[in-house]
Amino acid sequence: MSLLFEMHDVEKSYAVGHGPRTSLFGRRAPRRLKALDGVRLDIAAGDSVALVGESGSGKSTLVRLMLGLEPPSDGRLRYRQAEFGTLDAAGRQRFAREVAFIYQNARGSMNPRLRVRDILIEPLRLYKICPPADEAARVAALLQRVGLSAALADRFPAELSGGQVRRVAVARALAGEPTTLVADESVAGLDVSVQAQLLNLLRDLCRDMGLTLVFITHDLGVASYLCQRVAVMYLGRIVEEGPTAEVMARPLHPYTRALMQAFPSFERPLKASLAGEIPSPIDLPQGCRFASRCPDVRAACRLEDPVLTRRTDADTRTVACLFPLND
Repeated sequence: MSLLFEMHDVEKSYAVGHGPRTSLFGRRAPRRLKALDGVRLDIAAGDSVALVGESGSGKSTLVRLMLGLEPPSDGRLRYRQAEFGTLDAAGRQRFAREVAFIYQNARGSMNPRLRVRDILIEPLRLYKICPPADEAARVAALLQRVGLSAALADRFPAELSGGQVRRVAVARALAGEPTTLVADESVAGLDVSVQAQLLNLLRDLCRDMGLTLVFITHDLGVASYLCQRVAVMYLGRIVEEGPTAEVMARPLHPYTRALMQAFPSFERPLKASLAGEIPSPIDLPQGCRFASRCPDVRAACRLEDPVLTRRTDADTRTVACLFPLND
């Protein structure tokens, strides 16, 4: 199976003011916020991968780099074995067609003055998918593919329900005939029944069309239903990655276990699963960045920074923990 995305020690930092002066007349060094710090992840054709973590863990930043919207500060990020910085104009256009993005704010991503028909025709014309005479039939087919009536083509985005506008966003992503879908919290804020319908739609599309899926979510339940693999992120790093069923059945990192315990259950009262404060990404502590919140912390955790490793050659999972659970 060929690799689509290869990320090796990818970093992304932003300047956020200046630190203290090093001397009386010295210049103040800029302070850097590390949104991503050494991310390692490979995504193969046909994969379905969920990026899971709390707000501020770096999920959206990683996707922005994967879409080529921002360059990494360090590390290597490749698409089909080519560095992003080396893609020419034709290569970037081919990438834009092959990798489609579904926005979290689907309604806000659409021009409110355009009808659904015109919104779907835009990518058809941009990528020269079909001749103008076939555009109406292609729009109707796209709407049918996502479970909508062709009559909705005459409506404006403001006239659609939350579930309908999300489906139109999926149809627009499919219009360019992509090979990869990247979705950012695409079911957030919807009724549970509508969420289930959209999740079923995405899963069926990936299965029937052979699409690769990268799905951002903070909900491990959604990740377990939709994706075959899960990558758990914490403070700019992937701390555990592997097949979803194995991660859900036997988490190796204490943070993954805490995310699972945060879900409501009839078997236990709902309470905060983690104590302590999240360290500042501007001033990361020595050792493991999860040590201040980990219930299983040991002395070595405050001294040594664990890296994402595979414990054995036969293991299908990687974990960044000095003392993995169930070891």
